[in-house]
Amino acid sequence: MATIAFADVVHQTIYFSTEIESESIILDLIDTKWFQRLRDIAQTGNTNLVYMFSEHSRFGHSLGVAYLACHLMSRLAQLSPKEVKEYGPAISAAALLHDIGHIAPGSHTAYKTWYPNGKDVHEDLSIRIIKEDPEINAVLKKYGSDMPETVCKILSESEDLPAWTWEIISGGGWNVDRGNWCIVDSVMAGVTYGRYNIPALIESMVITKDGHLALRENRLDAMVHFAIARHSMYRQVYHHRVLLASETLNKSIVQRARDIGVELEFADKVAQEVLQSSGPMELSLNTVFAMREAWWRYHVFMWSQEKDSVLKDLSQRLINRKLLKTIRVSRKDDLVEIMNKARKAVTEMGFDPKYYLHQVNTEDVHAGDLKSSMQVLLDDNRQEPLGKCEPLWDYLTRESGQANKAWIVLPAEAKVKLGIER
Repeated sequence: MATIAFADVVHQTIYFSTEIESESIILDLIDTKWFQRLRDIAQTGNTNLVYMFSEHSRFGHSLGVAYLACHLMSRLAQLSPKEVKEYGPAISAAALLHDIGHIAPGSHTAYKTWYPNGKDVHEDLSIRIIKEDPEINAVLKKYGSDMPETVCKILSESEDLPAWTWEIISGGGWNVDRGNWCIVDSVMAGVTYGRYNIPALIESMVITKDGHLALRENRLDAMVHFAIARHSMYRQVYHHRVLLASETLNKSIVQRARDIGVELEFADKVAQEVLQSSGPMELSLNTVFAMREAWWRYHVFMWSQEKDSVLKDLSQRLINRKLLKTIRVSRKDDLVEIMNKARKAVTEMGFDPKYYLHQVNTEDVHAGDLKSSMQVLLDDNRQEPLGKCEPLWDYLTRESGQANKAWIVLPAEAKVKLGIER
C-alpha cells in the first residue's frame, strides 16, 4: 500500500494512502491551485506581533483537519462501517477544503479589515469555489458525479445528510477543525494552553442510532480538558489586547484607503476591486484567489510611503509595530463617558478619531455550543446534551458570554493625556 507522509508539529508524521478512497481524494486535492494558495493565507491573523513564531498558514491547518477526519472515521468505521464507507471520501474532501474561502490579511481578521460591518463568510466562499472551480470539480467527480454537491452539503450542514457527516467538521463540542487549530496554534505560539488528549476523544466517538456524532460517557474528562484548552487559547492568545489593537490598525488602513478613493497613489486591480466592494461574495474568484498575505503586505508597505499623512502613519505603525494602545473598560465603568474623554484626548493630540479611536469587544467563543451541543452516549445507552452531563462544560460555555471584555483603542499619546498607564 503506497502512502504519502507529511511532517506535522503535533503528530510528528501524518500519512495518507493512495489506495484508500477517503485518503487518496485528499492527496489529489492537495495539488489543486486553490489548496496550494492556502500556503499564503495566515492561520492566526496578527498573532506573530505577540508570539513571534506564530506565522503558520491555513495549508498546514487544513491538512491536519483532514488527517484528524480520516483518523476519526477509521475509529467510527469499526462500529458503523456502512455509514463511513458511503460518506468517507466526501467528508475527507470537505475537511481539507473547508477553509479555501479564507482571504488575506489573516483569515478571520480579513473580514474585520475589509468589511467591518459584515459577517465572516469564508464558508460560503469555500462552497462557491468548490462549485465554480473546474480543477476542484474535476478531482471530486473522479470519486462520483455527485461528489461536489455532497461536499458542499457537508460544509453547509445540510439536513439532506446525516448530521454526523458535518458534525465531524463543524459540530458542537469537539470537532476536527477545532481539534486541530487549538493544539497547532498553541504549539506555534510557543505556549501550552491548547494541548489536550486527542486520542482519548477520538477513541470515544460513536455514531448514534439517530445519526449524530456522540461521545461516550467514560471520556467526559477528555472533553473537559479540551474545553479548558480552547477557552485558554481565546483568553491568552486570540483575545490578547495587543492583537485586538493591531486589528484596529488593519481596519483603519483600509478605511483611509477607501476614503482617499481615486487619489490613492497605489492600488493594483485586485485592491481596487476589493476597496470598491461592499461584501466578499460580490468579488470575482480571480480577485479572491489573489488576496494573499504577500499581496496585503506589499500594499501596506507601499501605503506607508503615501503622501497622505494619515494612511502613511497608520501603515508605518503596523509595519514597524508601533501599535495603538488599549484601555480596559469594566462593567462598572461608564463607557459613554470614557469614550467622550478619549475622543477629546485623541483630538487634542492631533489625531482623527475616525481612524485613531476604536471600541472593540471580545466575542462569545462558545456561542455555537449553546445552539448545537454534542450528544453524550451514557453507559445505559441514553443520550444527553454535553452541557447537561458535565457541569464544568456548561459553566465554561455560559461563562464565556458573561466574561466578554471591552477595550478602547487609541494612540499612546492620548492614553498618557488621560493619565492611564496600563
